Amino acid sequence: MLELKRKLFHLFGVLSLATPVYFFPYWLNLFLFITAIAVNYLIVKKYPRFLKVFGVFIEQFERERNLSKPGIQSLYLLLGVFLSYLLFQKEAIYGIITLAVGDAFSGIVGYYLGRRKLPYNPNKTIEGTFAFFISSFVALNFITRACEALVVSFISAIVESLPLKLDDNFTLPLISSFIAYLL
Repeated sequence: MLELKRKLFHLFGVLSLATPVYFFPYWLNLFLFITAIAVNYLIVKKYPRFLKVFGVFIEQFERERNLSKPGIQSLYLLLGVFLSYLLFQKEAIYGIITLAVGDAFSGIVGYYLGRRKLPYNPNKTIEGTFAFFISSFVALNFITRACEALVVSFISAIVESLPLKLDDNFTLPLISSFIAYLL
């Protein structure tokens, strides 16, 4: 049940970044991102005041293996989206959508329905990767043409499935936004 709660929180939490990226002025987004990253960094460093305030989220959504650095994955996420925004501005919306929707659905489907491991990454399943591709493709169709959604979703699904050293919360927004920028 924890994984389902985590992925639903991930889905809606990451999608909430779309509104400021798409509608707020650049200077306000810089301020919001820098503030969020600073607060998240203090959580990772276990600064008591911030742990007290955000402890309920840590208890509810953090994986046991991440408790030594609570909030580290959300810090990677914020850094990835922020860097995407700095480099590609409005195209960062593609990275937000693929990370929110694709990563959430791949995690849910892979965890509950995944049976066949990817030959190059035993931590991922074929079913999860397919769910990433389909869900990202459907979601991206709301903001772009089908051919662009297809390319961004396909490349992002491949990148998400790779056994990279970097956290996919960091790499996915960058890759998806970069592909959209090129298109």
